[in-house]
Amino acid sequence: MKSLKLAEKRYSVREYKHKNLSNELLQYLSNLLLEKPSISNASSLEIRFVENGFDLAPQLETVSGYYGKMIVAPHYYAIFSHPDDFSLNMAGYVGEWFILNALKKDIGSCWLEVRDSNQLKQILSIDTPKKAVALIAVGYAKKEFQGGEIYAASQNNSLSSLTDLGYPNINPNHSKGPVSSRKSITELAFLNEWGNIPEIEELEIRGFHEALFYMRLAPSYGNRQPWYFVICNDHIDLIMDHSDDLSPFIQGIDAGIAMFYFEVGLHDSGIRGSWHIDALKSDYTLPDHHKLVGQYKF
Repeated sequence: MKSLKLAEKRYSVREYKHKNLSNELLQYLSNLLLEKPSISNASSLEIRFVENGFDLAPQLETVSGYYGKMIVAPHYYAIFSHPDDFSLNMAGYVGEWFILNALKKDIGSCWLEVRDSNQLKQILSIDTPKKAVALIAVGYAKKEFQGGEIYAASQNNSLSSLTDLGYPNINPNHSKGPVSSRKSITELAFLNEWGNIPEIEELEIRGFHEALFYMRLAPSYGNRQPWYFVICNDHIDLIMDHSDDLSPFIQGIDAGIAMFYFEVGLHDSGIRGSWHIDALKSDYTLPDHHKLVGQYKF
């Protein structure tokens, strides 16, 4: 299945059927972890399987969850990494890769925050010097999801690329579903400097409109969509909005998810390159609480 189709299906499952995944699906997920992307330093990630989620969920109530509420699931995957920015980015990148590939088998999933790493490790009886930075809940979704609802609350200037990609009959006023709102692709990108808003036609000419469409589908904590892209001559800057009072773990993982989706979109458009996060600098001024976190160099 093409990555775009998986991205369309992707949504966070908050309620799960009270049954374990089949042995076949658990083996599939186990095999996935052996094939995770070969990204620099990604080998430092530890992803541990938590089998008895229904029994452990009450104990995890105070240390993990989504906006203060623990999501009860049959299984979890606990992600451990170093707490530096790059390691957190890679946790988000690899974790979202894992989630999309699980979706190929219709396995539901959800990112969960970890509020107390030491206590979580104690509850799960996991001994590692690394920080617990996130949980991923997995299982059978309790309710079916209508994929078309991902386009909820589309705004003006957001449909050109969708029509380009074969979605001419999308209703931009549809508002049902789990997505509260989605920024248009011209709200996510600037040309050469912050605030210089491009025309959609300019993005299409450069071949970036499909990658930006992926970003409209990408998950973020609270559906904040905290990412922006400044398109320069030989690279694209990823800017993250850090104005929300969220933990560095959440912000780092959201940045990694953005890197993954944007890279997938560029690759599907035939545009190759790689992310760089060292010695970053820009020639333009950013607003307060916004940070340059990566450059995609062609």
